[in-house]
Amino acid sequence: MSTLTFIGNDSGFGEKNNSAYFEKDNELFIIDCGSTVFYEIKNKFDFNIYKSINVIITHLHNDHAGSLSQFILYMWFVFKKKVNVICNCIHIKEYLDITGTPPESYVIKDKLDNLKFIKTEHTDFLDSYGFIMDINNKKILYTGDTANLNSFRSYLNNINELYIDLSKFGGAHIKVDDVLDILKDLKDKNIQVIPMHMDDKEYITKLIKRL
Repeated sequence: MSTLTFIGNDSGFGEKNNSAYFEKDNELFIIDCGSTVFYEIKNKFDFNIYKSINVIITHLHNDHAGSLSQFILYMWFVFKKKVNVICNCIHIKEYLDITGTPPESYVIKDKLDNLKFIKTEHTDFLDSYGFIMDINNKKILYTGDTANLNSFRSYLNNINELYIDLSKFGGAHIKVDDVLDILKDLKDKNIQVIPMHMDDKEYITKLIKRL
């Protein structure tokens, strides 16, 4: 069983934007809050039980941050809770300002003690990040959106789980056929490989199961 639970794992044009969550020490951590995510999580959690609500944002494409402001407003006006936005994107404050998010309703943090952001090669139009993090005695590597594994190679053999952006077609995302040998090697080392942000789930899942 993987450490993260997915809210959705579709690519940017899919029905459920790529997002996941985990709970730790009475805190809720949501990874990315794309356009479809608010409606997926609004009734999923009892937000009253958490001492803090945290959202890790990997980049500012709509399928990763499109309902972030809406979620923060919901937490602030309905539950009287500030949201911790954990993000290294240079325009995160500007993004929240132009979407009308009151500054008193959130706190931006560019790091956590057990999280390290890793800049990815995704698009020339904005900065994007993956991260490595210790969660409940597991070391996970989460690529976020990335065109390749170049930024992550030095971490691959030191993890328990790899959450990897995979595409049938490639481009701004990793083409699954190009990394099958790497993924097989990781699975042979008992590293769990979890595909995400998939543009063709049937095709990608079938390849991963064959490893």
